[in-house]
Amino acid sequence: MFPAAIEWSSAAPPNSAFSIGLDAEMIGSFYVLSGEELTLPQAEIRALIETYAPAAKTQSLSSRVISSNLNDSALIQRVSRRAAYCRFGGEFLCAADSVQALADGISKSIIDPDSSFEVSSETLDRSLVGDLGALIKQRTGARVSLEEPQCVFQVESTDRGLVLGLSRSGFKKFSWRQRRPRARKFFLPSAIYPKLACLLVNLSRVKEGEVFLDPFCGTGSLLIESSLMGIRTIGSDLTRWIARGALLNLKGLSMDFEGILRCDATAAKLPFHSVDGISTDVPYGRASSTRGKETETIVREFSAQASEILARGKGSKYCVIMHPSHIKFDFDSTAFELAERHFIYVHRNLTRAVSVLRTR
Repeated sequence: MFPAAIEWSSAAPPNSAFSIGLDAEMIGSFYVLSGEELTLPQAEIRALIETYAPAAKTQSLSSRVISSNLNDSALIQRVSRRAAYCRFGGEFLCAADSVQALADGISKSIIDPDSSFEVSSETLDRSLVGDLGALIKQRTGARVSLEEPQCVFQVESTDRGLVLGLSRSGFKKFSWRQRRPRARKFFLPSAIYPKLACLLVNLSRVKEGEVFLDPFCGTGSLLIESSLMGIRTIGSDLTRWIARGALLNLKGLSMDFEGILRCDATAAKLPFHSVDGISTDVPYGRASSTRGKETETIVREFSAQASEILARGKGSKYCVIMHPSHIKFDFDSTAFELAERHFIYVHRNLTRAVSVLRTR
């Protein structure tokens, strides 16, 4: 089940300009996803669009391409920049059944003739991408740059045919490696890689300036990513030396954050006043400190308190919990409903589940 604000549509209206059958209401923007983790990349884009434009609609064009009627350029760029599993996000230009038809469908003044561009694709053959680049150059007069293009045209093959989009901010820049767990001052084997941590924060639907909580913060992976997004960040951990390690990691990366506490997040009274979203990886396994509690018990006891600290106001609030898929996921169903669930295969003895709870 997906958030009610996000609707799916597949039928093209009568006399649509798109002979390939694309819904004409979905031509504001489109996003090209990575090929990892199956359902999670699409869920992340939907969550981010819902975060900034609750009334916006989305449409899946293939497993790796989503279109939306979101047409605010600043918001499109913000969604694309925050999304960990998104290769490209930009304005939707046109759709067609051939490269020549795509080139014919774009305006000659779509970009400044003095600017530079590159054509990129995750799904098309290089020769077709090169052909489209030559056609765009001929049509716009702009020059091709493979090093630092000012604009990127993205062309993808989908279940509906070819689609073409434009990013005016160049290529997305990825910097996961410099924040990888072993590059930080404090390390634990259970630490989450920054790309996944970024996605977990995004699923909580927290915006810049709002308050985000990771109640089982460990080495601080989620806190680092939320801080980088301009979100007010709070963390806690049951073990004092781990909480201090997370503090060391955030300070070592010069992150801005509200604080990190040593506390039991399953306690009847949590030391947090009000937060806008929660996301966490609950402790499990030999590398984590649970003080003898089963993971099922931790989830049940924390969820019973989580709704009390989520800020009340307009719209739903979200609590995202990553946990082993084999456990009984027992949460407070009087306060939350299960909005969606996704799975990540790790190895034959572990598949993670990402359960997204929404306040009732």
